[in-house]
Amino acid sequence: MFALIEYAVLAALWGTTLLLVPSALRGTRRLLFGFMLAFAITITLISDGPYAFVDGLLGGVDLTYFIFHATAIICVALFDGLIQTAVSKVGLTPARKRVAFWGSTGLILIQAALFFTSGWEIDNIQFIGPGDWSQLVYSFTTWVALIVLAISTIVACTSDFKRQQDATIKAALVIISVGWVVISLYVVVQMGVAIARATGDTYVSATVDFLSVTCPLVASVLLAGGLGLRLLVGVVRNLIDAGRSRRLLWELSPLWERLLADLPELSMEAPTSRLDLCFRGNHALHLHRRYVEVRDSLLLRPEQQLSDREARLIRRIEAHIRHASDTRSGTTNDSRTNEYQDA
Repeated sequence: MFALIEYAVLAALWGTTLLLVPSALRGTRRLLFGFMLAFAITITLISDGPYAFVDGLLGGVDLTYFIFHATAIICVALFDGLIQTAVSKVGLTPARKRVAFWGSTGLILIQAALFFTSGWEIDNIQFIGPGDWSQLVYSFTTWVALIVLAISTIVACTSDFKRQQDATIKAALVIISVGWVVISLYVVVQMGVAIARATGDTYVSATVDFLSVTCPLVASVLLAGGLGLRLLVGVVRNLIDAGRSRRLLWELSPLWERLLADLPELSMEAPTSRLDLCFRGNHALHLHRRYVEVRDSLLLRPEQQLSDREARLIRRIEAHIRHASDTRSGTTNDSRTNEYQDA
């Protein structure tokens, strides 16, 4: 049962990451996509099944353990970039990018030196056998970076929460903060295990083992949910707007056909069935165009009568077009850029 939940969480995490692919290909949300990809790889490697599979492909020499810690460091650098983009009015500066790049590179090189010069016994993300201080140093290069980032992220989310007016972004900030609290708990547990091993205590209690497995899964759900919430809400709103646009176009078509039957020169529309019009073409463009042509026809021939139902339909279309226009041109109360809002 637990394995099923574990794989369901990983599927949701990778699904959220894949949702960002179209945005990344268009040149937006690339930093967010990079973080989610690195985070998905890191969380996936914590699970026994994926770890064993990947390690088998790499020769069964526990190189996957090194990859896990390296991708965790990359997550720290990328998420720090997101935080700086969000809290700084100047965005992510070149100097900050260099610090993140060389800092993460330096930590990964330290880890590489310790890993490839050691004879550690490792079993799926856990050291086994006698502990030593090199294991402590190796572990702390990841855990300290994570705990510092967790604290700075929670502080940034708390301060940014007060400035935001968008309820979706506020909810995302709360979810992300809780996710980093869970990550902090995981890090504290792992730091305790590393210190205990370095001092000769290799016993791991059932509670520690449970938290070591559960915390990453819970944190991945919270972070994926928080980071993907604004995108998900946007997708849902777009689907709702598209459905409303298609329905209005379907209802408008008979009126458009009647009013323009004697004035075909007013129309730019090619003869098209209603089904093709609503489901194959650009429904928003056709709706706007047919609405304008209906209004033009009424202005040229005011003697044409509309039923109460048709008049209400025109008002609904006007409201829909105005709402769509406001949504496209609207901004938040914050003076910073769309890149900030995405971060």
